[in-house]
Amino acid sequence: MLAELASAVRDGRVSPTELVEESLRRIDATADLNAVVRVEAESALATAAAHDRSGPLAGIPLLVKDMTRVAGSVTTLGSRLHAEDPPDRVDDVVVARLRAAGAIVVGRTNSPEFAHTLVSHNSLHGPTLNPWNADASPGGSSGGSTAALAAGLAPLATTSDGGGSVRIPAAVCGLLGLKPTTGTVGRNLLPRWIEFSTQGATGRSVDDVLLELEVIAGPAPGDWTSVPPDTARTEPERPRRVLACRTFRADVDPVVEAAFEQALEVLRSDGLEVQRIDAPSSATELLNWFTISAAELAQSLADRRDDWDRLDTSTRQMVEFGDAITIGQYIEAQRSRHALGARFDELLGHDAVLVLPTVNVQWWPPMGPAPDSAGTATGDPTIAVNTPEINATGHPAASVPIGFGDTGVPIGLQVVAPRFRDGLALGVARVVERLRPWPTVAPGYEPFPVPD
Repeated sequence: MLAELASAVRDGRVSPTELVEESLRRIDATADLNAVVRVEAESALATAAAHDRSGPLAGIPLLVKDMTRVAGSVTTLGSRLHAEDPPDRVDDVVVARLRAAGAIVVGRTNSPEFAHTLVSHNSLHGPTLNPWNADASPGGSSGGSTAALAAGLAPLATTSDGGGSVRIPAAVCGLLGLKPTTGTVGRNLLPRWIEFSTQGATGRSVDDVLLELEVIAGPAPGDWTSVPPDTARTEPERPRRVLACRTFRADVDPVVEAAFEQALEVLRSDGLEVQRIDAPSSATELLNWFTISAAELAQSLADRRDDWDRLDTSTRQMVEFGDAITIGQYIEAQRSRHALGARFDELLGHDAVLVLPTVNVQWWPPMGPAPDSAGTATGDPTIAVNTPEINATGHPAASVPIGFGDTGVPIGLQVVAPRFRDGLALGVARVVERLRPWPTVAPGYEPFPVPD
């Protein structure tokens, strides 16, 4: 859809102003979702009026997650600590690249405070609702962006992932979301989770995700994790083997597992070899991820220690936990992370993928808390998702829509590929898209119109 829209702009079938006006109309009509927390109507319309109708994303309205800088706009990071900050003076590299490709920023999407949790709720902007079921969360931390995409508010929205923040919202909003291999998308601002966080690409189709990734990929000065251009192979490819694991945790909801089993049958029906394996990770690796991320978040906020009482409750709990972590505990978690990465490298080799549910539970409320039960397991705070380990290892991973839960909330299949073989994950997505195509928007919403 992105390529078709941009082509319509370039050949004059629709103007950038018409697209921006349509996006602004849709945002205004769906204020109850609280997906968009700041509208940049004046600047967007001015940019559209002066647009030269060029670029691979020519004239396409863009929503930017409120964790990502946009020159001329306030980035609140979902926190009262930054509510009165002045407008940004520079773009984050991903925004600069999207704008250079022709996209037009129309607003900012909601995110939990400092992107720290599974719900897109904060005390500054309130909760974002899931377009598929308003009683459910669209996930976090990119839930504002995925809710906006699932409701057709804009054709394009940025997402980022430090522990699952692309894949989890994509899963529960019925979208394809890719966390690229770490280093594929360079960063001109060091994130709070130094080596875990990366910008991702989320959309309604494999082609949309590929186009977004093509635009945003590339190294950035000062980012020692970023890799040379074209290091990652992103063109969809079929894997040699599909390794199937029912969960990384103690158990998985039966409805989610049934959708997972159906997805495996889809892959088998297309001739892919599926091999069952035991879980290569567990709650221990998730706790190592949490140790590192909590310590880094606390350190990043050390200069605002006197303001920690103004943080949202769950943020404050995380930074207080992180503040108590010793250097020995931090280094031990980093060493365990290295061992985990080696385990995944050996498992996947050069041409296999690992598939499992993205999320082990069906849904959770817009303000949380995240569930602590799935299947026969109860009282387990680690159980909800299978994503953080893949941030620790740096492997690419996609969430692909594979069905729906009892309340209508979508279910996602996580596809983990070898590092720099992102196209293998997208190749599996391409199979599912072809054999089990998913809706482009939630019921009751209209896809963004593409002129004939």
